[in-house]
Amino acid sequence: MNKIISQYILKELFSTWLGVTLVLLIVLITNKFADVISDIAAGDILSSSLIPIIALSSIEYLIILLPLSTFLSVIIVIGRFYRDHEMTAIQVAGKGTGFIYRVFLFPLIVLIVLLTFISTIISPNAKQSILLKEEAAMRSVGIEFFEPGRFVNLKDGSVFYAQGRSERNRFIKVFLQKKTNNKVSVITSEYAEIQSLENNSNRLVFFNGQRYEGLPGTSDFRVLKFSEHRLPLFFDSNGSSDEGYETKSFMQLIFNDSVLSRSELQWRISPAIALIILVLLAVPLSKSSPREGQYGGLVIGVLIYLVYVNLLGAAKVWFEQGDSPIELGIWWVHGCFAIFLIIYSLFKSQLSRIGR
Repeated sequence: MNKIISQYILKELFSTWLGVTLVLLIVLITNKFADVISDIAAGDILSSSLIPIIALSSIEYLIILLPLSTFLSVIIVIGRFYRDHEMTAIQVAGKGTGFIYRVFLFPLIVLIVLLTFISTIISPNAKQSILLKEEAAMRSVGIEFFEPGRFVNLKDGSVFYAQGRSERNRFIKVFLQKKTNNKVSVITSEYAEIQSLENNSNRLVFFNGQRYEGLPGTSDFRVLKFSEHRLPLFFDSNGSSDEGYETKSFMQLIFNDSVLSRSELQWRISPAIALIILVLLAVPLSKSSPREGQYGGLVIGVLIYLVYVNLLGAAKVWFEQGDSPIELGIWWVHGCFAIFLIIYSLFKSQLSRIGR
């Protein structure tokens, strides 16, 4: 009997969990796809980086999706059991809340291990790969990156414009503006072309033109005429110290005593802890009478999840800024929700006894 009931619950839970996870993942991937397409249209990255960035971003999204989809799936499945009186039949067979938790134990352990592996090892490597691919794409930018008749903003702040393109893939009537140390440099030439270098980067070569360089608002300008002028097409990455910690390995964070390292370390462990608390909370949250409907607990669950995640993000910022004690870190958020879990579970149990 126990095996039949367990298999039935796990089957319903898995099918619901798979559907919720796929739907949420598709939504997030669609949003990311739109962002990447926008960057490609703006000339920030090359179209060849689209698929790798989407694939690597999907791995990172799983850190957010696994706790949420599991939490919602338990609420949906157990809530439906209560609505359809299936939970009443299970309870008549002598299987209470403790039995439900035991059924969820093994899948929960598997998800915790998977989520911890993704958040501590896979996700940092994926972030690092995204940064490297974006930088490599910008370093190897080719002629397809530039579109005649359109101003192109380069990562170093330069603005490039070409009136047209010849059959030899040369840009005709070229204009480039660049700012360096409060000085403005403007290059105009009859034509320009992109040449490949041995280090997988490119350079922009201008032919038969002039270079104007000086300080805006003054008459101190110098004009240089040239037959050939070369500029490297190098794009500085926008990485920061925070992004550096996000891409560090788990062992590097452990042996680093800085606040940013501790914050990142606690942030990577938090999804697994949140998964445990949310699953334990989902069971009492899904308890309802047939008259209350199936989705009452679902709405409350979404609100609880939003508060949980946003509070974790705020606690991380406060910790990094020194506004919260080092001993607490961001652990206090999990502690608060663990206390809420205990109080809410006791409250629901008391209501069930009164209803009987």
